[in-house]
Amino acid sequence: MRKLTEGNISKQIVLFALPILIGVSLQRIYVLVDTMMVGRLLGAKELSAVGAASSISIMFIELCNSLTSGFSIIIAQFFGAEDDKNLKKALAGTYVLSAIFGVLFTVIGFVLINPLLTWTKVPLELFYESSVYLKALILGLIASLIYNLMANLLRSVGDSTMPLVFLIISVVLNIFLDYFFIAIIHKGVMGAAIATVISQAVAGLSCVVFCIFKRKLLSVSFKDFIVDISVYKLLLSQGFAMALMLSIVSVSTVILQTGINSLGTELIAGYTAGRKYLELLMMPGASLAMTAASYSSQNFGAKKFDRIEEGVNKMYIIGFIWSFIATIIVFILGKFMITTITGNNVSDEIINNGVLYLRISILLFCPLMVLSITRSTLQGMNHKKTPLISSSIEFLVKILAVVFFVPKLGFLGVCITEPLIWVLGALCIYPLYKNLFKKSKTEYLKQSMQC
Repeated sequence: MRKLTEGNISKQIVLFALPILIGVSLQRIYVLVDTMMVGRLLGAKELSAVGAASSISIMFIELCNSLTSGFSIIIAQFFGAEDDKNLKKALAGTYVLSAIFGVLFTVIGFVLINPLLTWTKVPLELFYESSVYLKALILGLIASLIYNLMANLLRSVGDSTMPLVFLIISVVLNIFLDYFFIAIIHKGVMGAAIATVISQAVAGLSCVVFCIFKRKLLSVSFKDFIVDISVYKLLLSQGFAMALMLSIVSVSTVILQTGINSLGTELIAGYTAGRKYLELLMMPGASLAMTAASYSSQNFGAKKFDRIEEGVNKMYIIGFIWSFIATIIVFILGKFMITTITGNNVSDEIINNGVLYLRISILLFCPLMVLSITRSTLQGMNHKKTPLISSSIEFLVKILAVVFFVPKLGFLGVCITEPLIWVLGALCIYPLYKNLFKKSKTEYLKQSMQC
């Protein structure tokens, strides 16, 4: 376990972020493998069916993940403050609330699958396979929740390495299961979903067993389950804030998907291929954001404000360097990247649209880095409202995209939507962060002087 409240800041950030980067990249790689297997072994129609359903599956997965991320922020704050009594109470509350919401989201998700597919205007020829794919993933939602919960808790106490170890096992297993279910026993898109669920279940259960025997800090006794209203309020407040923020983002993505689905099967296929690689290229930013949440939470608990500010500035620099590297990669290898998913036996329209989507998006990665890192830092410091503002901007722009951009500009409207969101979000959240940070620091100094 790693204390992020002491030691060399750059070294601590890199050592903590690196396993997260490898882990989240591996998660994207096995999503990419799913997509490649579907696109190459099954065809463009099945690839489009998976793509048309992906925003809905991501919405439910992110809802669970964001809730547990919010809980883990409270855990990290108690850990940073060395408050063992409340740490144990918060852990017990986290386990209870995660179980309740896991079951609830699974039931709601399964009931809403077909209505959501209808609402997002999934083409009739794709509807059945999109529905089958989603049903398998939603039924396995608890497997995803268990892994993300335990991984978030381990990271909250400074351990970003062990979640990676279990994820590597999961990714390797997923690749073999993908091939088995799709190519050998011919289960189609449902086979790809089943492979993902089994792999996530293995990773989640491995994390649980490890924590029981090797991370006693995360274990609880019966007395810890006695409900402490103040602790539950903290957990639900932070958990709901995170869930609401990412729900706004996910719902807006589903709304945008309705515009994409209206463009037809070939454009959906091009977007799906480009999107899978864009998500992979986003992973360094995602790992920095996850690092920022744990780093700011622990240091906020320890009231080390100067350390938070210095660490955030270093994370910005790392993010900008990656943005430059990613831009070069996309402009040199964009076409090759798309064809690894679609194969060469598809229309030029699919390939060209996938490349266009990647190139336009990658040019504005720097604002995305600022937005992601700053939003996570504010969450770690218990500022819940400001990240919601940036999410609301995303929601409004995606509605505008469906109503104006896509009908007027077609696929180009889809391509410019998210980069526009990143720029507006960064311009909004950065000055608010500077103001809120200064206010938090001033309030703490006043309290210290009074003591």
